Amino acid sequence: MNPLDTAVPTAVMPDLWMTLLKSGMMLCIVLAVLFGVLYWMKRLLAGQSRFQGQGVIRQIASHHLAPKEKVVLLDVLGEKILIGITSQSISCLAKIESKKDFNVPKKTESKGLFAGLLKKSVEKNTGKKNREDNGLEKIVA
Repeated sequence: MNPLDTAVPTAVMPDLWMTLLKSGMMLCIVLAVLFGVLYWMKRLLAGQSRFQGQGVIRQIASHHLAPKEKVVLLDVLGEKILIGITSQSISCLAKIESKKDFNVPKKTESKGLFAGLLKKSVEKNTGKKNREDNGLEKIVA
């Protein structure tokens, strides 16, 4: 009797392509769930600011003073009200009764953080380039 005949059968080598396919499918499922959650969060958070600037109460401007403290300028039925918001309370700081309209800087519409940073960087670089070009023209002339 040959000892090799009674030995445990050799382990079946897993099919490499099938393993790669399963791993790829699991990766696709995880990425799909991740993108689904991100899309859902975007829709949920966009819903909070969807009606900002419409209706009876409108936020004109806000300024963060500390992590949980900010000052907000509201327009309520044409009356301007400055309120202070903290984590414990909301208080009216002042009522602005100015007959003339004051200039409030327009908010720049950006699609996201990266788009805003890219736009600032491009504006900054083109501004430097224009200043350098003007300097060269003065030196050459």
